[in-house]
Amino acid sequence: MPKPNSLVPALLLMLTAAALFSAEIYVVNSASRTLSRVDTDSGSVNNSFSQLGLSPNLMDLDEQYIYVVCSGDNAIQVLDRASGAHLRYIPVAASSNPYDVLKVGEYLYVTGLFTDKVYKLSLQSNSVVGSLTVGIAPEGLATDGNRLYVCNTGGYQNNYANSSVSVIDLASFSVAATLPTWTNPQFAEIRNGYLHVSCTGNWTDVAGKLDIIDLDSLELAQRLDVGGNPGSLWISAQGTGYIGEGFGTVLYSYNADTHSLEHGAADPLVYEASMVSGNSNLIALLKQNWDSNSLVRTYSHDFSLLDLYEVGLSSSDMVVAPEATAAGEDLPPSPQTGVWPNPLPRGSVLNLKREGTEAAEFCLYNVKGQALRRLKLAPREKTVDLQGLPAGVYLWALRSADSAGRGKLLISD
Repeated sequence: MPKPNSLVPALLLMLTAAALFSAEIYVVNSASRTLSRVDTDSGSVNNSFSQLGLSPNLMDLDEQYIYVVCSGDNAIQVLDRASGAHLRYIPVAASSNPYDVLKVGEYLYVTGLFTDKVYKLSLQSNSVVGSLTVGIAPEGLATDGNRLYVCNTGGYQNNYANSSVSVIDLASFSVAATLPTWTNPQFAEIRNGYLHVSCTGNWTDVAGKLDIIDLDSLELAQRLDVGGNPGSLWISAQGTGYIGEGFGTVLYSYNADTHSLEHGAADPLVYEASMVSGNSNLIALLKQNWDSNSLVRTYSHDFSLLDLYEVGLSSSDMVVAPEATAAGEDLPPSPQTGVWPNPLPRGSVLNLKREGTEAAEFCLYNVKGQALRRLKLAPREKTVDLQGLPAGVYLWALRSADSAGRGKLLISD
C-alpha cells in the first residue's frame, strides 16, 4: 500500500490531466430520445440533459444553442446549450424525414432524406425560406462558408446508385455543380481546400471508400480504398483523419494532408467507433448500442485511454465542443498576436498583429471546431481576405516559428 504522502503527486497529476483534457461532449440518444451532456472535467454525465422529439438524428451547435434533427417530427428542435431547455421546434416539411442540419450565419440548412431536397431555414423567422432539389436521399452536409456540400446517397431502395455531392452556392442558394462519388456518401469534412467524403458502400458486397475532391477544380483528387463500411469522419488539427466503422467495431485512419491511407479494413485500429469527434486535446469515440447503453470513450491523441462514459440507447450523433466555447473563455490573444478590426465588417480585410518575420499560417474555424480557411502567409504578410464569409462568431489561430496566438472573431453585417 502506498504511503499517504505518495498519493499527493499522483492526485496532482490526475487533476492536471483532467484540466488538460477537459471538454463538453453532447450525444444524441435516438432510442432514448434524450441528449446526453458529458463534462470530462468533472467526469459527470447527464443523460437527461434534454428531452428530444421523435427519432432524433444528427445535430449542430453554436455558442448558445443546439440544433437537433427530429426526423419523426419533420422538424429541428432548438435547445438552450447552457441549460438544455427546449426552446422551440422549427418545422421543415411534411414527410421530409430531415436527416442532417448545419448552421451557416443566420440560417440552418437541412437535408430532406425523403424529398431529395435541401431546406433553408431562417433563424430570424424560424421558418423555411427556401428549398432546392438535389440528388436522391441527401444526408450529410459540409460548408466552407461560401458553398454548401450535400452528400446524396442515392437511397437504399436504389442500392445507392448515382451517388453524388451537390455543390450549392450560398449567396444565390442555387446548385452550382453535381459531382459523382463512390457508393453511399454519408459524411464530409473540409481541409486545406479539399472535400473529404466518407462513402459507406452498400453494406453488403460493395465496400466503402473515401473520396477527396479538389474544391478549386471540383474534380476527384484521390479515392482511398478504406474497405468495410466507413461512416463518421473527423480530421484532427495535426492532419490525421479518423473514420468510424458503420457497425462500430473498429476505427480507420488516413493522412488528410498527403491523402494516403494508414489503417483501412485490412489493418484497422482496434477501437470501437460508430462516431468520431474531438478537439486539440482529445479524441472521442462513440460505440452505438441498441439494447444497452451506448459508450463514449475519450483518448489523448496518442490513444491513451482517458475515460469511459455510458450514455443512452442507440446513440446517433456525438459532438465534442471546441475548447474555446466549452470553457466559455474569451480567448484573449497573446501579446505577440492579435487581429483587428474585431468585429470585422462582412467582406473586409482582417489585419494581423504578429511579431517576427517568419512565414506563418492563419486558420479560421467555426464554433464547432471545423476549419473553414487555412492560409499560408509570407514573411511579414499582415492581412487576410475573409470575403464571402457570413456574419457570425468564428475562432482564429495564428502560428509561426516564433509566435502563436488564438482568439474569437466576430464578423458583422
